[in-house]
Amino acid sequence: MFFWFVCYLVVVWLISASDESCPELPSVENGIIVIKEVEGQILGTCLCIKGYHLVGEKTLFCNASVEWNAPVPTCHLGHCPDPVLVNGEPSSLGPVNVSDKITFKCNEDYILKGSNWSQCLDDHTWMPPLPVCKSRDCGPPGSPAHGYFEGRDFNSGSTITYHCEDKYHLVGTRNQQCVDGEWSSALPICELIQEAPKPIPQTAFEKALFAFQENKELCKAIENFVQRLKENDLTMEELKYSLEKKKAELEAKMLSWHCN
Repeated sequence: MFFWFVCYLVVVWLISASDESCPELPSVENGIIVIKEVEGQILGTCLCIKGYHLVGEKTLFCNASVEWNAPVPTCHLGHCPDPVLVNGEPSSLGPVNVSDKITFKCNEDYILKGSNWSQCLDDHTWMPPLPVCKSRDCGPPGSPAHGYFEGRDFNSGSTITYHCEDKYHLVGTRNQQCVDGEWSSALPICELIQEAPKPIPQTAFEKALFAFQENKELCKAIENFVQRLKENDLTMEELKYSLEKKKAELEAKMLSWHCN
């Protein structure tokens, strides 16, 4: 009580010592304002008691308009939630006051994911967000549709190999390694191998005509043509009918082109 009374007298005396001065600063709950004169200018510095943090300007000064440059700050009670790091250890277990910083480290065989430090903000949140400690070993990898992998060791540094079923081929990385708790590549896929289209079967007439076309000598070509007709049991009447049919189809196409 005596301390607060002395501080009050100091404030009143310093302010009244000047002919033209700013209005008296109000008291700050859970804190004090220390008034001092620096090179003819009145300064007020606010300090909060332990367990409270300052919200607002820490130092105020009386400007040329005989006004304080900013509103009087306040002292707020509170601290950030206790930091929790599973499989690791923060530098402080709490309570952690506003503006305090802490660091993090993980246990052996675990790797830190995130920032290795964080600060308690005015709104009682951590920034950057608290990290996590992840095992250096990998979990069982997935298997692609119509595929599988070989390997039973999923510890850090181990390797697995992917394969596809028959009629499928692998797209992606075949051999993958466990590195710091993650597999080195994305899961591959198994794609169906596309078969080449089968050729359209030829008619007896087309086979005979092809035999005729593939010979340069006319007599030999005619001989082969007739031979193919016999092999396919195609008579001359049937050949004539096929030629007439082809002719009619060509005339119909030419007529349609002419009309268009």
